[in-house]
Parts: sequence; structure tokens; C-alpha cells
Amino acid sequence: MSQSTIGGNSKALQQGLIVLGLILFGGYLLFDLGLMGVLLEGDKSRLSWLILAIWIAMTGRWLHLLRRIEDTERTLAEDDMARLLNHGWFAADSVLKIGLLGTIIGFILMLAPIGELTSFDAASLQSALAAMSAGMAVALYTTLAGLIANIILRFQFQMLAEAMQKRLIGEAGDA
Repeated sequence: MSQSTIGGNSKALQQGLIVLGLILFGGYLLFDLGLMGVLLEGDKSRLSWLILAIWIAMTGRWLHLLRRIEDTERTLAEDDMARLLNHGWFAADSVLKIGLLGTIIGFILMLAPIGELTSFDAASLQSALAAMSAGMAVALYTTLAGLIANIILRFQFQMLAEAMQKRLIGEAGDA
């Protein structure tokens, strides 16, 4: 194995750790400003928590795979690399779809108070509008969480795909 291949893969892990540090710093800023709490507390369906858990699990897997492709003692077949990458792409698509599911649930929660109206006086309409805003919050927060997690996971796994491709090209050049 050539020295350039080893250095290239180590560079990918270092870049991955820098990217993760920036993501975590951004998350800390959102938490510090109270925006993370607004998002997680405003989502009554708790799907944003599920999206966050999937992102955390897949980020751990992403770091593990970045470290694994750095290991020059282990040979990785192209099929194995593609299979490992597919898990990341599946997770990225899943968080987006969970976010869209939350949008539908939020719209259902938003429209439910309309069916419960018995009179159209000001007090009834005010309580219905308050309940409708909670449903809209679920719809928007889960969509936002799904979109952000999708973008971040796609970026992470694109970095991994490029590092895997460099390793494959390096191994093919050494053969």
C-alpha cells in the first residue's frame, strides 16, 4: 500500500472529525439559544426525537466507517463498501420521510379541532385556533428536523463515499 493512500484516508477521518465538530458546535449554539428546545418541545408527536436518534446512530456509524477505511490491513471489496454506504443513504432518506410523516400528522392534529366545533362564537374559535397552532407546530418542526438531518447525513455519507473511492483507486493502483 502506498504512503499517499494511507495519508489520504487518514485525511478523510480528520476531515470527518472537523465536520462533526462543526455540526456539534452548531447544535450547541442552537441549544444555547433555546431553539433546539423549542423544536423538540413543540413536536408533540416526538418524531423529532426519533430523527435525532437516527442521526446520532448513523453519525456513529459514519465515524466508524471512516476509521475502518483508514485501516490499511483490512481489505474492503467494492461490494462491501457499496453495501455499507447504502445504509447511510437509507437512513438519510428515512429521516426525510419521517419528517414528512410528521407533516401529515401535524396537519391531522391541526384540522381535528375544526371537527369538534359546536358553535362559532369567539371563545370557541379562539380555543380551536390555539389547538390548530399546536398541530401546525408538529407539522413544521418535524419537517424541519427531517430536512436538516437529511442534508447533514447526505453530506456525511458523501464524504465517506469519496474516501472509499480514493481507497479503491489507491488499491487498484497498487495492484
